[in-house]
Amino acid sequence: MYTATMIYPIRNEFMEDFVGIWENRVLRLAVGQPGFVRMQLLTREDEAMAIGTWKDKKYAEDFMALGPFKELMEAIGPMLTSDPKPTIWNLATFAG
Repeated sequence: MYTATMIYPIRNEFMEDFVGIWENRVLRLAVGQPGFVRMQLLTREDEAMAIGTWKDKKYAEDFMALGPFKELMEAIGPMLTSDPKPTIWNLATFAG
């Protein structure tokens, strides 16, 4: 499995708007895509973390080629306090 995270430094007064935009422009597009496993968005004061898990890196790349990140960034640019920070993870162990 392949998991990527993205930390979004969002001004707290925009958090509710950001969550709605992320849900509509990223999550809804991802659900049903080939290789999709799960997506989550976690929030805390002034920060949100998106977690996307795919069966393989190729599926995540195919999804990103659809352009959701570009559309999201165009919509949330003024809400950010700095650039989002991506991180890639490899699954080491899992129970569920």
